[in-house]
Amino acid sequence: VAVSAGLQVVPEPFVSRWQVDLPTGYPDFSEEESTALRQKGQDILRDIREASKAGQAEIVIPPGDYLFHARWSQASTLKGLADLKIRAEGVTFWFEPPMIHGLLFEDCRNVALRGLTIDFTLPCWFQARVLEVDRDRNTLRAALTPGYEPRDAQGEAETAGERAFMFYDDRGRFINHRHAPGKWGLSEEEDVVLCRDFERSGIPDGLKPGDYIVATIRTGAALRSLRCADMRFEDINVWSSPGVAVNEGGGEGGNVYRRVRATRRPHTNRLHAFGADVFHLAGTDRGPTLDRCEAAYSGDDILNIHGSFGRVVQRAGPRRYYLQGVHEVGDTVEFRDARSVRLLGTAKVVSVQATPDGPSLAINDRYQAKGESLVELDRALDLSELSLAVLDGKRSAAGWVVRNCWFHDDFQRTLINGSPGGLIENTTLQNVGQGLCVQFETWGPWMEGPFARDLVIRNNRFLNAPPDGSAVNVSMHPPGGGSNRRRFEAKPVTNMTITENYFGPTSSVPLSIHNVDGLKIYGNSIDHPASAVMPTGLTNASTVNWLYLQDCDNVIIQANRTPTGKGMFNPEPAGKSQR
Repeated sequence: VAVSAGLQVVPEPFVSRWQVDLPTGYPDFSEEESTALRQKGQDILRDIREASKAGQAEIVIPPGDYLFHARWSQASTLKGLADLKIRAEGVTFWFEPPMIHGLLFEDCRNVALRGLTIDFTLPCWFQARVLEVDRDRNTLRAALTPGYEPRDAQGEAETAGERAFMFYDDRGRFINHRHAPGKWGLSEEEDVVLCRDFERSGIPDGLKPGDYIVATIRTGAALRSLRCADMRFEDINVWSSPGVAVNEGGGEGGNVYRRVRATRRPHTNRLHAFGADVFHLAGTDRGPTLDRCEAAYSGDDILNIHGSFGRVVQRAGPRRYYLQGVHEVGDTVEFRDARSVRLLGTAKVVSVQATPDGPSLAINDRYQAKGESLVELDRALDLSELSLAVLDGKRSAAGWVVRNCWFHDDFQRTLINGSPGGLIENTTLQNVGQGLCVQFETWGPWMEGPFARDLVIRNNRFLNAPPDGSAVNVSMHPPGGGSNRRRFEAKPVTNMTITENYFGPTSSVPLSIHNVDGLKIYGNSIDHPASAVMPTGLTNASTVNWLYLQDCDNVIIQANRTPTGKGMFNPEPAGKSQR
């Protein structure tokens, strides 16, 4: 669908205007009702398992509420299902404390779940109306909203701690801001919380008395699938989670999410929804497909799709190394320098021996890399400790698709940390803290990567000003954090196409691209270029008021449109493309 004025604003579907006097939407089951609903929950899980075991093609869950108690937290796991359709229209699965995990599919294949609603029985955050803002002291006072008192993951009352904070105005609209972790504690006044020591960006400039603050916990996930293949989740609502809303990891993958709505519950006075990422989809052999999904109101990234780097921990011989990460015989592994990402060589895995007591190596003051396996290669390579081991095929979520989605009202990123062969199209990013980020991360212990090769970004809309950078950002983050500020010759991101997108206002240059070999930028509409060119002081950088390039090769830029037609990157005569 071509971008047009009629598609530049996407209304929030069927959600009533937020009001503080709306209900919370949380249930008030009596103990007798809870006991019956817990048994009902276990019974339906048993029925699902038996249907799969018997080779039944479909099972229909009767509409109503089902409750899962902490004593049965592991029993809300469905293992080894295959070739089964689960219809759950009008069904809500409620999860009681401890507020960690919800529904888990484990080692399942070709299972379709349709119509289910997932929610937790208690708020996974506290929310409060701002009474006073003291910017000089970096503090604020706020009155707790009834029903949203501070609780830990066990559901027990808390009096102080550290949390991530999000902010909303007096009409319940998300205030765009940078990451703001801080401390909080109950004051001597009844139902008043004191929030202080906001780190990084501090208190948002626009926050005022009468607005709201939210502080999240961060634990597990509401809907998970581990080591699964060809799962289909359709018409699913996830209204809250103490951590991630939707999570998948490992296995063959190829899972499909169609019309999955992960956002705050409509027709309630809930301001927020999730304590961590909305969608975190990682480490499968085949990437996921998201179609007509909504994601909003989280405590971290809207979307994170990635595989993982491995590490060289210790040399054990001319062709033998202790490696961190999952490796299998027959894998082709690309080794790169940990800081510059310079290619060190490629080899095939000949043998793998698990080493649970393998050597460890300090990554930094806090984290250790452990040699999880002793790997023999088919050729000798000179590999230093902490070199990157790159698997581009297996376990990298390759071939993912995101289309027709709406990501909105979140302070963090839509993050593609290195899965190759991806496509994002006809999707709206609206009122988000950062835009679409391609940032393989070797600077932390999580090692999200490897490289987003063969990526297509087309027919998307970037609306309402990310305050923390560009709408599309491709960057390298070396060990120790930050970004690479000096020239690195390595260009591990290859073959990227950015076409027919609409870019609204951003706080920086709308497109900021680093270290790409094979880049096509054409047919985009930029309504709000940056107000000034980005000062770099780099002789190898090229900047106009809508595009910043650094260390890129084989670049084609054509037929992009700005309101004035000025600032186009076209220093060569007409008819030629800049390379």
